[in-house]
Amino acid sequence: MNVPGHTQAIRVVGRLLLAALAVAAACAGDDVAWTDPLTMASASDDARLTLDTKGRARLVADTSISAHPTRDTSACAGSVRAARLEDGTLAAAWWSVRPDSSAVLVAALSADGGGSWRNVIRVDTLDVSSSGCDRPAPAIAASAGFVHLAYAMRASEGVGVFYAHSMNKGQSYEQPVTILYGDRLTHTDVAAERGTVAVVYEDPSGSTPQIGLAISSDWGHIFRDRVRGSTGVGAATNPQVAVAGREIAVSWLVGPIGTGDGEHSDARATRIVRVGRLP
Repeated sequence: MNVPGHTQAIRVVGRLLLAALAVAAACAGDDVAWTDPLTMASASDDARLTLDTKGRARLVADTSISAHPTRDTSACAGSVRAARLEDGTLAAAWWSVRPDSSAVLVAALSADGGGSWRNVIRVDTLDVSSSGCDRPAPAIAASAGFVHLAYAMRASEGVGVFYAHSMNKGQSYEQPVTILYGDRLTHTDVAAERGTVAVVYEDPSGSTPQIGLAISSDWGHIFRDRVRGSTGVGAATNPQVAVAGREIAVSWLVGPIGTGDGEHSDARATRIVRVGRLP
């Protein structure tokens, strides 16, 4: 039996090893065949990026159910994100704050649209920040019985973007892995279609925000590629990602970065998208 401290030490070492592998993978280059970036019709955060197999990207109204885990009195209401499995079950993830203002990433399932929850799982317990609920919400996607989570967190080994997945419809989750480390907490998004998984994020390092992209072709077990998602022209924030077949779309906001209270503003921002074809 593993004692908690021993298990945590193994996870920290594992994350550091995966981070080293990520640096090596990032040096492999960008194999995605990108189109020229386009301006989208809306910059609203209420619209979600979608993509079809012909590479046509568009924004649609976000119809995901707004659910709140009422039995978790420590849940950050604004952090709840949900996705539907093929059988209609709702999978959700959120941050649950501890008394010391650090947080636990929690996932659960609901068969009645969020009225009740089962399989409540502590996916990641290694946050050591004092941010309380003032942190980016996790991202969630579901495909072919897998549930995928992407999130930013301050772990004991550093601030980073992390990923975890369930291979059995949210019944349990595999050990989280590191996408990359950086200097600050940032926004993330995740998309999946069967074995292709894409995690997009605001790069947690650098003075001018840019969008990074990590791609897995084996159901999220290994993220071989870390590539630039945005074009590098101006500050890029609030990323979204979509996958359809071999097509992938990444979008981001350009314009005002924030409102002064740590939140992003899209009042005068423009949403940009570019579509790529995976090798």
